[in-house]
Amino acid sequence: MRVSMPSETDALLRITVDVPGVSPAQVVDAFVDPAAVRLWWGGAELTVKEEVGGPYVAYFDRLDQTMRGTVTTIDPGRGRFGFDWSWDHAPQLPRRHVEVTVDQGAVLNLAQGDYDLSSQVDRDEAQSHRDGWEFFLPRLAEVVRDRS
Repeated sequence: MRVSMPSETDALLRITVDVPGVSPAQVVDAFVDPAAVRLWWGGAELTVKEEVGGPYVAYFDRLDQTMRGTVTTIDPGRGRFGFDWSWDHAPQLPRRHVEVTVDQGAVLNLAQGDYDLSSQVDRDEAQSHRDGWEFFLPRLAEVVRDRS
């Protein structure tokens, strides 16, 4: 796993994970299939409509929190998926955008942001999001491999 934190020249958190032996579409499917999401994303209950503008909502029962967003990009054949999101319980926090691209070698590239580094809240959020993705993305890779 390779990680780069937001910087003065790039406002995005970027994470790269190798998921060998699977197709880009299988990786994208792990972000939109409720059964797969439940396995890798902490038991999240996903509601999604797989079209641009469709809802992308994950309820985390253990936290009693809902992440609510919309699908912004979906092209499994080309290994592309994106969504924006915010927490229902924290409306003061900025809305974030996640963009996932997967190449033919099944290298998952995730970018999330934007983060304003002049804001302590954004710096803390970037670190928290990094910690979350570093925890969950290896689980996503394992679920995709197990399902292939």
